[in-house]
Amino acid sequence: MEARTGELRHGILGVVDALAQSVALLSLALGVAFASSAAAGEAGIAAPFAYLIAGVGSLCLASVIIRFTRRMASAGGLYTYISRGLNPSAGFLGGWLYGGAFAVGISFVLVIGSFFMSVAFTAHTSLHWGWYPWFFIMLAALAVISLVDIRISTRVQLVLAAIGVGAIMLLALDILFEGGATGLSFAPLNPANATSTSDLFLAVVLTFTGFIGFEAAAVLGEEAADPLRAIPRAILSAVLVALVFYVFVTWMMALGFGDAAKWAKDPAALDTLATQYVGNWLAVIIDFSVAASGFIAALAGTHLTARTAFAMGREGGLPRVFAWTHPRFRTPWTGIVFSLAVTLLLGVFFAHHYDPITYFIWMATCATIGILITYILMALGGIAYFAKDRRDWNVFLDLLVPVGAIAICGYTLYKSIHPTPAYTGIMKWAPWVAIIWLAIGVVIDIWLTATKPERVRAFGSILAASEGADAPPEAPPAVAP
Repeated sequence: MEARTGELRHGILGVVDALAQSVALLSLALGVAFASSAAAGEAGIAAPFAYLIAGVGSLCLASVIIRFTRRMASAGGLYTYISRGLNPSAGFLGGWLYGGAFAVGISFVLVIGSFFMSVAFTAHTSLHWGWYPWFFIMLAALAVISLVDIRISTRVQLVLAAIGVGAIMLLALDILFEGGATGLSFAPLNPANATSTSDLFLAVVLTFTGFIGFEAAAVLGEEAADPLRAIPRAILSAVLVALVFYVFVTWMMALGFGDAAKWAKDPAALDTLATQYVGNWLAVIIDFSVAASGFIAALAGTHLTARTAFAMGREGGLPRVFAWTHPRFRTPWTGIVFSLAVTLLLGVFFAHHYDPITYFIWMATCATIGILITYILMALGGIAYFAKDRRDWNVFLDLLVPVGAIAICGYTLYKSIHPTPAYTGIMKWAPWVAIIWLAIGVVIDIWLTATKPERVRAFGSILAASEGADAPPEAPPAVAP
């Protein structure tokens, strides 16, 4: 069994591959198609400014993560950074929440991608299948692509993301050149035009979720060539691309509609604007691109989940089986198969019994709570790590910026659970599912610390690359369960 434990393939990915992983998980086309109308419903015409605030907050968090990626590279990503910044026990809890959130996240982006694929085929072809068959088709494609060479995934992610972003940017530029409904105006970028300050920050809560996943390139740290340079560049580029894309596109959408109320009530806002300003052909491309955006987000989520589990498995935080790699492709196939199995079970036993939008909101609420807690641990870890290692300590980058990230993530988390959402049926259980998952992680963490302290000490210890004397010269062997 020990012989089945392997390593990932080193040095095969470049900056563009890493960027593709982060941009795919951001799911830019799906994000702007799905959330912008809801943001307009809260902030009114000032919805683009809400995206700007969320983007600045993401840059604060990205700064902390980038500081770590310039020092160390590991498939564990945030799990490894938290382990080294705070302590191994906190690292386990971060990995448990982070990996678990994205494990279920694969299902809800695949479900919503299948829904948009069904809508696109129904609107533009004679094929009217409904979303459920598309879910299995996409899941099969996900299995085939994710299990083979990681470079195939990053190329697919890059091409499909570029098509979607390019089509939406074409629409935005056309609205800009035509002057929108009432002429060019900077009113959407003025926070004074929000319905209220409270509503503006409620919109920030919605728009911040569109930036979740920008750090996904971190889990490719062991497969990237020159990871201490490639990974930070990819993460910074992904955040900046998302920030510019979201703000510019929603600004143009605000001008295109000319009426925030009309925008807020239109669930197919991009389709409406594309048909009005360019033509039906662009609406067709955008509709299919939004569906493809859900697929590549699921693909990126599979890679993130499997590699986080791989790192935790080889260091003893999860069963050793998660550290097995494919003998030919050197992919963490056990974690990939586990992620696909979870996605299949959730699709069959839960998603099929609810409409896709309800399922998406329910699961997204559960996952977002876990991810936000992980982000807060990450920022705290950055403060602690760089305060101890003062080689280039900076009061702005290593204290004020992380505190800003904690404030934004904390506020978003607070607004996600308080006041208690007026949900009915299964929706009312969403915050409780997240709390229960957190509690299970805490119990396991306490049990491992009490009964297997030598295993806990190994959490976050294995690095593929490091800078400085902080990293151990040789990775210690993981303790088998």
